[in-house]
Parts: sequence; C-alpha cells; structure tokens
Amino acid sequence: MPKTRLSVAAVLFAVACPAWAEPDVGDVSNRFCELQTADDMAGLRELMTADLRAIVEDAEERNAAVADASGHDSAPLAAGIPYRGVVARPASCLASGVSPATNVTIVDIAYASEKGERWTDRLVLKAETGEMRVDDILFASFPTDTYQAGLRRVLADTFDQ
Repeated sequence: MPKTRLSVAAVLFAVACPAWAEPDVGDVSNRFCELQTADDMAGLRELMTADLRAIVEDAEERNAAVADASGHDSAPLAAGIPYRGVVARPASCLASGVSPATNVTIVDIAYASEKGERWTDRLVLKAETGEMRVDDILFASFPTDTYQAGLRRVLADTFDQ
C-alpha cells in the first residue's frame, strides 16, 4: 500500500506543479547558470531553440557587416550579444523560481556580482524536439522589474530601427 500512496502523490504533484515535474527545466536552467558564471556565451547556443539560435546568428552576421564597413567599435554589438541584463560577468547564478505559462515555462535566474550587486533575468523555456530549450531571455527593466525587453526584442531593435 505505501507504494500506491507514493505513486498517487507523485501523480498529484506532477499535475499540480507541471513545471517542476519537467526534469529538463532544472537541467536547462542549471546548465544556463554554469555557462553564465563561466562566461561561456557561445556555449549558451546549445541550450537555445532553433529559432532563437537563428536570430542570434543573423544578428552576428549583421553586426559583422557593420564592423567590416565602419570598424569594430562602431558596430552596435561591439560588446557581443547581450545574454544577460547586466554586462558584468556574474559571480553567482541560481534558478530561483519556476512559473508555467501557456506553451512555455518561465524560470527566474538570480545573479550576483563580485561587488554584491544583484539582478534577475527570466528564461523563457519552450519544448522543442522532446526537451526544454531557451526561447528568450527577458531582462528586468529597472526600477520596475517589468521584463518588457528580452534578447529577441533587443536584437530586433538593434538592427530594425
């Protein structure tokens, strides 16, 4: 009988908390944080949806064309693709909350710098090819923390104005 109760509890937990029941959510957010603290921005691509990867690659090509024509310092993404809301490399990174939404899962990513500054970005995770992938990174709009701008929007606004 205890085994049956445990199974029923597990099913109820999975129904009540689908985001936590999805093992990939923790795997992706933990890997994202490992890459962020290692400052391995190129490694983040392995976690992205095909669509977000294509957007990033297009932005890099467009940026390279501007750099070739006008010099590296005049390129809009001279500092690189903004994979986090603050340029400084974080000293720590931790997935701090998970919220299921329609067709996606939102994961809060809490950062801290060496100087003790703290900020939070949000990962938008989407199922693709049977696993969770990063489909956007939302940046906090200080001081309101409204998360109005994300990686997709920043890259579009950089070149399509």
